[in-house]
Amino acid sequence: MKKKSTIDKLYLINKKILKLLDEEIALIKSEPSLDFSALSKNLTKKLKKEKSENIDPSLIKSILFETLTSTLEYNNEKIVYLGPKGSYTQEAAINKFGTQNLYYSVNSIKNIFFEVNEGRAMYGIVPIENSSNGIVGDTINCFNTYNLNIVGETVLDIHHTLVSNCKNVEDIKTIYSKDIAFDQCSIFLENYHLNEVKYEYVESTTKAAKLAAQNKNSAAICSKLASITNNIPVLFNNIEDNKNNRTRFLIISKKQTQKTKKDKTSIIARLSNSYGSLINFLEDFKKEKISLNKIKSHIVNGRSTFFIEFEGHKEDKNIENLLSKHDKEIKCLGSYPKEVEDI
Repeated sequence: MKKKSTIDKLYLINKKILKLLDEEIALIKSEPSLDFSALSKNLTKKLKKEKSENIDPSLIKSILFETLTSTLEYNNEKIVYLGPKGSYTQEAAINKFGTQNLYYSVNSIKNIFFEVNEGRAMYGIVPIENSSNGIVGDTINCFNTYNLNIVGETVLDIHHTLVSNCKNVEDIKTIYSKDIAFDQCSIFLENYHLNEVKYEYVESTTKAAKLAAQNKNSAAICSKLASITNNIPVLFNNIEDNKNNRTRFLIISKKQTQKTKKDKTSIIARLSNSYGSLINFLEDFKKEKISLNKIKSHIVNGRSTFFIEFEGHKEDKNIENLLSKHDKEIKCLGSYPKEVEDI
């Protein structure tokens, strides 16, 4: 009997893997209400406990991620994000949608809404709030202007890196980054006496990485993805002051999502400036037994506007009652599967 070659053995192994992957994908697709983010996190945690002689535990997350994202309905879709390439928003988009899509970067949140509204992209991903810096005003303003739906959400842990072609910190004379990034890394910069060098403020951390790659004796504060994109070495990882710094993103589309077992609804409420208007409005949530998750105030065109989120789907009877009662004051932004409690 002829001995099987290495390629024959590998073929048989991969044939088994393909069959198992097919079963896994079929199982996930049979339960559309599954919380993808929680599923990925829990599976990664459990699989890292399994002993493996040849697979580094750090690779498990990447392998699992590529498998799971292949089950999502949005493969080969056009998705627009706040650029340039290598930005935190792109990182959040890839974490949400996987790699099998057509990604396009634009230079403002307004342009994300515009591109989706014009039908040139199926989905857009926009930042809505940061745990350190609060609500993103430009996103709220765009929700007031455009009639698009929120169809999902995702949260990204924001980790800053210091990148440079310099091998020694002492050789760094200039640091490029956004003003917010400098603020969020102040302790690190002071500890390494980098608060004494020249700060150059630019519009994005990705541009900062590009400039640092081009200029001698310089560095940048940016994401790890930006360092890879611009081929510049990382000197230090996780240099942010607050290790729990997170940004929440919303997925916008002309489409609407189907009701699931665990939904969240977001609205904008434009209330009158009369005495007790907010209290009376919130009292109706209590009457309808609707659990509020969030309420943030924001001024739009000189008028108090409230960004409000609560448990449930807009097709639920109690939420329908609330929306119809206040139809002149409320703009419903969408109901979508809940993936996070809060940041």
